[in-house]
Amino acid sequence: MGHLKRKTFSWLTAVILLVSYAIPFSGKASTETIMTVQQAIENNSGTGTVEGYIVGHAKGTNSYGFEAPFGDDYNFLMADTAGETDPAKLLPVQIKSTYRSEFGLKTNPDIVGKKVRVTGSLEAYFTVPGLKSPTAMQFADGSGGTPGEPGEPKPPAVTGLKIHDIQGEGHVSPYKDQQVAQVAGIVTKVEGNSAFFMQDPEEDGNPDTSEAIYVYKKNHGLTEGDQVEVDGLVKEWVLDGYSEKLQTDLAMTEINAAEVTKIASGVELPAPVVIGKDRIPPTQVIDNDQFSVFDPSEDGIDFYESLEGMRIGVESPQVIGPQKYGEVPVIANKVEGKVYSPQGGILLTEESSNPERMFLLIDRDFVAKAGDRFNGMVTGVVSYSFSNFKILVDQETLPELIESELIEDYAAFDQKEHKLTIASYNIENFSAETDQSKTARIAESIINNLKTPDIIGLVEVQDNDGQTGSGSADASQSYQALIDEILAQGGPAYSWTDIAPEYNQDGGAPGGNIRVGYLYNPERVQLKEAPKGTATEAVAYENGDLTLNPGRVDPQNPIFEDTRKPLAAEFVFKAHEVIVIANHFNSKGGDDPLFGVTQPPVLESEVQRIEIARLLNDFVAGIHAKDPKANVVVLGDLNDFEFSKPIEALENGQLTNMVETLPEGERFTYNYQGNSQVLDHILVSNHLADQAEADIININSLYMEEHGRASDHDPVMVQLHLNNGQRQCPDTSGSKGSEKQNEDNGRHLGHEKKAKACGYDKAS
Repeated sequence: MGHLKRKTFSWLTAVILLVSYAIPFSGKASTETIMTVQQAIENNSGTGTVEGYIVGHAKGTNSYGFEAPFGDDYNFLMADTAGETDPAKLLPVQIKSTYRSEFGLKTNPDIVGKKVRVTGSLEAYFTVPGLKSPTAMQFADGSGGTPGEPGEPKPPAVTGLKIHDIQGEGHVSPYKDQQVAQVAGIVTKVEGNSAFFMQDPEEDGNPDTSEAIYVYKKNHGLTEGDQVEVDGLVKEWVLDGYSEKLQTDLAMTEINAAEVTKIASGVELPAPVVIGKDRIPPTQVIDNDQFSVFDPSEDGIDFYESLEGMRIGVESPQVIGPQKYGEVPVIANKVEGKVYSPQGGILLTEESSNPERMFLLIDRDFVAKAGDRFNGMVTGVVSYSFSNFKILVDQETLPELIESELIEDYAAFDQKEHKLTIASYNIENFSAETDQSKTARIAESIINNLKTPDIIGLVEVQDNDGQTGSGSADASQSYQALIDEILAQGGPAYSWTDIAPEYNQDGGAPGGNIRVGYLYNPERVQLKEAPKGTATEAVAYENGDLTLNPGRVDPQNPIFEDTRKPLAAEFVFKAHEVIVIANHFNSKGGDDPLFGVTQPPVLESEVQRIEIARLLNDFVAGIHAKDPKANVVVLGDLNDFEFSKPIEALENGQLTNMVETLPEGERFTYNYQGNSQVLDHILVSNHLADQAEADIININSLYMEEHGRASDHDPVMVQLHLNNGQRQCPDTSGSKGSEKQNEDNGRHLGHEKKAKACGYDKAS
């Protein structure tokens, strides 16, 4: 009988074990399994090990803070996703005194976003499911906390090291997660009360190892020129960045200092390494070996790593884009064979992303535009934040900025009686609530710089109340505000048309409901009669016309989720029909940064743009199949470059991209991190290309508002001769007024633009 009981007990035990494996978190938690935060919330009893991201600090019951400064070191909030703020998905974690020096958020605010693993008692904390009395606490990479057995002696600190030993030849320190002692250096830059850079004045003769390092020490009390010795833990730490920084950004080698000893004060700082003289940055490659070889002479990402934390200098650097977020993009000098704009920008090309670009971190009030130049040596230390290496400049010695002449740009062609002009213009979140000064600048640019195009495809038109969450997507007042200002400044009385999106379904700022739409001059063109489509109706081409006018192209296709739908409109000009399709493709959000941890960068957003481009190409091909002489123009902010896969998919035997008819130095409509690049395009039916003239009017992207910019994008235009395939290039005589304008327009010097841009086969 006892034997039978034992067998029955063994059988039941086996069943229970099997069930426990199948349902690991029913009932009380066990420390043997790593739980998610959500599992810990749902099964908040017993002990358990929970892994998740530090996202904030609990000030009280359901009273949470997510941004520094934090009030104390007693707790942090965990979540399964970095950046989570939903109280129902947060687990408050108690921090015992033994862990507060490393995990307390008042002391260590920069650990927000880090992944941690905590073992402790799952019980109510701040009256909600929480974790208290932790017995183990580590970062998910194994660093920090007390990973050893209780009572296990810590290894002794490594002594006798120079900074270049700690930095090593690579992106990760060979002494990562080790204690070091008596590391000597001179303080070269103080970053608030909790951090500083220090540099060894004695170099090792190896240009591949940095002589400087970032040191974290709360209330260090140091000033530049202090000579110090530092004891602490070597870490690879991601500094300031976007919410996804832990997945995308490079880490800085740092010493988390336990002790800093000041040896002397007023010591002369190490001389800066002069970029372009002492060290020549790579100008073609950011990385071509996925970090497998540390090659600062070839890879830009390795070049700046070899200077991490060091004092550098740039002699009279040239500005290549407007100041943004306090950063001024510059180059040390021009490189033979590279493409530059007449205004002083550097062009992004298929061959190079221009790794020689540097970012001077100055301040947000600093005014600079492309073409300006600093009058002397700019010095600072090399840091990294927000997905790029940065130079933290020495403000006290920053030389004067010599401003370049602001080159006003105008359309290369005047309005002609029998030629149709069409523009694409991203007017940057414009609404009836937009500041009057910006409205006036946009109107002025349309009249004077674009010379009143017959049709304007507008991008980023918001609803009447802008980003107010009113529930209405109507934009009639937004269009009318711009039309009225154009008329007030002496321009034509434009008409408008669009299709309002479903509320908050097309991306952009919540409540703004950005969309594409049209202004057109009814004295020159007419919107052909047809029913107007709705937000969900799909337009087609039947019997030589659009079935809806305007009409959206396949708006319910899943590839348009959370992005703008193409808007087709059919116009009549001098008895000729032309179909214009305005677009605003999905943004590049989600793509890896150029100087990020993933090489080569993964372009996740490109997949959607390729699919949208293929759909549009099919739509245009369907029109041409029914009428080979149909005149089609596709325009808008396509959020990709002229050499990119999405643009190739859009062309694909049906369309010619008129941007590619322009000289390379003029192919840009946007400036991102100092790279001048094309995001806005106009493509035409192939049979129209030889009768078309193109221009990009560079009036915005290289400048700040202080210089008169009206938007962050430059408009692009074409002038068409709709004569059903008979070749007729634009005449080059022009009027006296336009000749004078082109003489004064520096961007046209050195070539005859009209000859270059007439006909795709004549472009260089």
